[in-house]
Amino acid sequence: MKKNSLKRAFTAVAATALALTASSVSAFAALENNGMEYNLNPKDGSASELKPTLEVTKVVGKASELAGKNVTVEFKVSGVDGKYATTGYHIYWDDRLAVVPAKTGAYAKKGDALADVDATKAENNGPNGVFVACSSSADYGYDGVMWTVELTVPADAKAGDVFPIDVCYYIDNESGTGDLFTQNKPNTDTAKLMQAYFFTQGINNQASDPYLVKAGATFAEGYIALEEEEETTTTTTTTTTTTTTTTSATTTTTSATTTTSNTTTTTSATTTTSASTTSGTGTSSSTTAQTTTTKKDSGSGSKTTDSPKTGVTGVGVAVAGLAVAVGTAFALKKKED
Repeated sequence: MKKNSLKRAFTAVAATALALTASSVSAFAALENNGMEYNLNPKDGSASELKPTLEVTKVVGKASELAGKNVTVEFKVSGVDGKYATTGYHIYWDDRLAVVPAKTGAYAKKGDALADVDATKAENNGPNGVFVACSSSADYGYDGVMWTVELTVPADAKAGDVFPIDVCYYIDNESGTGDLFTQNKPNTDTAKLMQAYFFTQGINNQASDPYLVKAGATFAEGYIALEEEEETTTTTTTTTTTTTTTTSATTTTTSATTTTSNTTTTTSATTTTSASTTSGTGTSSSTTAQTTTTKKDSGSGSKTTDSPKTGVTGVGVAVAGLAVAVGTAFALKKKED
């Protein structure tokens, strides 16, 4: 009885693989979203006590480290240790990646999480896809690596390249046969909710990952990414030295100032004559007497003669000489007294 039940379960998941393979062998020019909407009841697995989540390898490295190299991609389940028996889902990878088959020719190898299940199957699906399945007479599936796929990064891969890896759900609407993630007793509410959670939230949960956003593949779960080249900024500092030479010219200006005085003298028709001689050792000076005659005004007062205008040549000098002579005469007279 258990053997027949196991055979029916495995046949169901295998049929899903064959249906999808027939429709997609030549469909890939680049990685596309091959997943379908999970439409079984219940559609929402949020209330499930068991929350199986599949983690797919994300590798980020330099082009010099990864280009032309093989990378082992793991498909690791968690949250359902010893709680599942029958599974089947589809895996796809960017068609620029080459797959390294196992000795059997299969693209995928089972991992330790499936060590105790009764049967496993890896069926190649075109050049860049594989359908993986397992079935067991009891819930012998564990947390851990369910499957691995070895992929080769192209030798000409360059910095900034991203190679997405996708896990998806598929159902054949005509036969009603679809992918599974359930228990040995698949018709219980616990088993149905667990399966709904796996295909709606346990996968397709990397929509905000920056590498998948960049690659336009937010439907995917994992990737191999080559780091962007770091921009090198070179700053050149140029120092300019400016030499300023200041030449100072000193100009000496000699100013000659001529002072002209207008002197007004009022006298009463008096004639004054002074002469003096000052003797000194080795030095002699003489003062020539100057005579100034003032006529008395016939009017009611005295009329004062105007001093010569300074604009007449020689007159200003004569007035200045007169002042010096008078000053000298009084000085000599006082000394004699």
